[in-house]
Amino acid sequence: MTPNNSPLEFLCAFAIVFAAGVVSVLGMARYIDKVRREAQR
Repeated sequence: MTPNNSPLEFLCAFAIVFAAGVVSVLGMARYIDKVRREAQR
């Protein structure tokens, strides 16, 4: 038996995963900048 998920549930799940991806990319970019600044010292 397959679950009947509404399109709104799929959109909500996509939005959550997309937001998590954006946060992780921004965090990684800040970390890389921090490491580069410390490496130049």
